[in-house]
Amino acid sequence: MAPWARIFWAYWLTIEISHALLRSPTFHHGVRRIHRTVQDIRYGRNPHEPLRQGEATAEPSKTQSFLKYFIEELRNQARGKPTNPPPTKLPPKT
Repeated sequence: MAPWARIFWAYWLTIEISHALLRSPTFHHGVRRIHRTVQDIRYGRNPHEPLRQGEATAEPSKTQSFLKYFIEELRNQARGKPTNPPPTKLPPKT
């Protein structure tokens, strides 16, 4: 095969692959998602935009919340201030 023919077929194959990629809905979904993430990082979220799927029900990380609570408890104990002090006055017996 002549060298110019190899170049022609390589070019043709590249064009066919790029056309197939650009027709793919998965490719467009990925590009859209990357674009949205970059825009959110650069300019912040649009407050008028509705919540995305899974955002309203997302739970904060249990590990972080436990660690935060644990450190707060250690600080309170070191200061001698209990987090939940006992009541100063007992309710009357009936």
